[in-house]
Amino acid sequence: MLPVASIIDDSWRGDFTPENRNAAELYWNAAAGVVVNGWRVAAFNRAEFFIESNRDAIEFIYLTKKKRDLATNRIYAADLKATGFIANGVEVSHGRKLDRVTPGLSAGFTVRLMDPTYLQDGSMSGYVIPLGPRSYDYNLFLDYAYSKNIIYDREGEHLGDGYGFSADIGVSYRKGGWRADALLRDLAGAIYWRSAPYTTANAVTPTTSTSTNGYQDFTPSINGYEGNKRFRQAIPLKTDLSLGYDYDCLSASATVILIRDQPRTWFEGGYKLNDRVRLSLAYNLDYSALSYGIAAYGFELGLTMDGTEVRDANALGFRMSYLYNW
Repeated sequence: MLPVASIIDDSWRGDFTPENRNAAELYWNAAAGVVVNGWRVAAFNRAEFFIESNRDAIEFIYLTKKKRDLATNRIYAADLKATGFIANGVEVSHGRKLDRVTPGLSAGFTVRLMDPTYLQDGSMSGYVIPLGPRSYDYNLFLDYAYSKNIIYDREGEHLGDGYGFSADIGVSYRKGGWRADALLRDLAGAIYWRSAPYTTANAVTPTTSTSTNGYQDFTPSINGYEGNKRFRQAIPLKTDLSLGYDYDCLSASATVILIRDQPRTWFEGGYKLNDRVRLSLAYNLDYSALSYGIAAYGFELGLTMDGTEVRDANALGFRMSYLYNW
């Protein structure tokens, strides 16, 4: 797995070891609310972005960004997909114990309404044919909806309003020291844009100029359709499955999170210092990342990273929360 976004903007300083599937993922969720009698109401700002690339596309982007020689004995078959949004919204949650059905069983749900403010959704595919170590021809097809066109400058782009919604459903079971949890997030999730800027076009090799290091520089020639349209943007379903065991002040768990048919696997251990302070350490198999956490007196802090250098990290995350009881 490679962080595609960092390679595209040429900020990647880590080792370049492309795979057949390379990806970048970005999430954030900031929320504040109240909980009363098992009900929770919160306002939030959330975002998520996914970029996926095949090996040929990311190799070509990396080599041209670094001004390195292309392999002249191959054709690069590029395939790049991206989707993401930013939205404000309100969500309502409710949880209930179901001991009358089965002792130790509980369930809950969340419904949310979103007001979106940012859109990126599209794909780019085609072929790049090297003519020499530092020159090439290409023909790429672009199918792209956006609030800001990051491929090329477009005049008069204006994102109309829209709305979105999704729901979460979860169940939890406790017996002895064992615990099992299942959560479906963003069920039936979608954003409906009333007027989204849209481009369907071919990008072909234009006239070229040569830089001082001998590499050809291009400004793409875009031929196709530009306009605005109604657009439905699907929000990927997330499935969380967890199994754990608690013994005295120690705890251990394994969690698999499925997003876009790809698993994220976590192993976590915890140590409870007292009734108010708990430490945790988790490891992610997919990014070889460690996550450090502490929960104390209503606060919870966590940091996830796979190394010591931020710009070289495959995984980087931070979480913070506070619960005040009155």
